[in-house]
Amino acid sequence: MKKIKSPWYGLTWIAIWTAALAWFLGSGLFNERESIGLIIVWAILVATTMYVIYRHIKVHGWRSLQTKPAEKAASPALNAPCPCGSGKKYKRCCGT
Repeated sequence: MKKIKSPWYGLTWIAIWTAALAWFLGSGLFNERESIGLIIVWAILVATTMYVIYRHIKVHGWRSLQTKPAEKAASPALNAPCPCGSGKKYKRCCGT
């Protein structure tokens, strides 16, 4: 599984945990002691995620938060050998 390095991913998880906590507390299925436990677990998850985001920003800077444009791979010249390894020219193989 590919590791996602964007801090926006962490903010998404915080939103999910907050929505789940709101549902659990609003459902009425938990007594007061269990509700306090849920709030403590939520606070630990949020604090840990915020620390990871802080470290990411400290190491990579604020510019890492901006989305980067997708880099388009340059296609080879028409008369160059095809990158697939067939031995044919690009225009006769994958370039058609």
